[in-house]
Amino acid sequence: MPGFSNTIGLLRESPTRRIDSIRERLRRENRDIIVLSTGQPSIPPPPRAREELAKELIGGGMELFGYTPSQGMLELREAISSDLKMTGGIDVDPNDVAITAGGQEAMFTTFMAILNPGDEVILMDPTYFGYKPILEYLGAKVRRIRLSMENGFKIDVEELKRSINPRTKAVVLVSPDNPTGTIIGSSEAKALADLARDRDFWLVSDEAYRMLVYEGRHEYLYKYAPERTISINTFSKDPGMPGWRLGFVYGPSEAISRVKLAGEELTYCPPAVSQRLAIIYLKSSERMSHVQRIVNEYRSKRDLVINEIRKQLPYARFHIPRGSMFIFLDLSSKVINGDLFAEHALTSHGVAVVPGSYFSDKYRGAVRVSFVWEPSDRLIEGINRLSAAVESWKEPLIRA
Repeated sequence: MPGFSNTIGLLRESPTRRIDSIRERLRRENRDIIVLSTGQPSIPPPPRAREELAKELIGGGMELFGYTPSQGMLELREAISSDLKMTGGIDVDPNDVAITAGGQEAMFTTFMAILNPGDEVILMDPTYFGYKPILEYLGAKVRRIRLSMENGFKIDVEELKRSINPRTKAVVLVSPDNPTGTIIGSSEAKALADLARDRDFWLVSDEAYRMLVYEGRHEYLYKYAPERTISINTFSKDPGMPGWRLGFVYGPSEAISRVKLAGEELTYCPPAVSQRLAIIYLKSSERMSHVQRIVNEYRSKRDLVINEIRKQLPYARFHIPRGSMFIFLDLSSKVINGDLFAEHALTSHGVAVVPGSYFSDKYRGAVRVSFVWEPSDRLIEGINRLSAAVESWKEPLIRA
């Protein structure tokens, strides 16, 4: 056999996909599995938007089945520009927006556009697991800034400043964060923007959960440093269409033109039908009422799960998430190897969670709990099963 690429080994299977494969095997065995692992929303796009798209699919011609411009439909980019003005008070030219085939492609194309081998990129710890494999695949060196649950996972800008060196190309900031639900405040945003200007690096702002904020508000880093900020977004969480693979990137025109080129080589163009649904949604009168419905329901579920954790897992440590879909639950008083524990919880107790090691080198005895997918009664049962999994857990003699 001729062999394979050395760098492909740097790409790691998504933990949620791995958990899904185990979960599906158990379901084929007629096991009841409570899903506290997925980052998938439980509320689909508004019915009227879906109905309008259905009419266009039935009555239209090739427009929804054909290619679109590589940068995405102009009408969608204009709708995104208007939406960013309405929700964030920022002015983004439609030409400074690139539509992508999902948030994952938005991440990949952004770093394809800005990185050279040997560049350094700083990630927070904990933060979203999807960045490290992409960065290493592209030849970047990953450095981490450890955040503390004790101070609410806030970024210490002074510590970050000490970590910046001439090789630092970018700092990745996820807000609201996955898995912690932490939100960057206005003073932090301004300090980060000033630092990016002073030390000349990119702020890569992941805004996947920007509309899922339960207390406070989302700060748009672009508002503070538009010439240094590249923002990554997805339509997977709002309006809730993850399987339709649609995202977007906005930032300085010099960056977006390169993101567009990278996307063209990867997928040629984003899917037309997904773009059309996003246009209908963003321009509809029920856009913000739909967001409010999502926020109200997810906040209620969050509060329910927190109450159950306090009752059934009193030894667990966590910071109440102000956004996103997750609670990052530190079980280190009972669990050392979170990877093996998560497998135990799934196979022995029928509850799926994501190990903390996928997000953090520090919090390896933690798990990420999603509170949005299951209905309320199953969320309660899920925490009950997680508690039972902890009580029956025996740490292996060999600790990874």
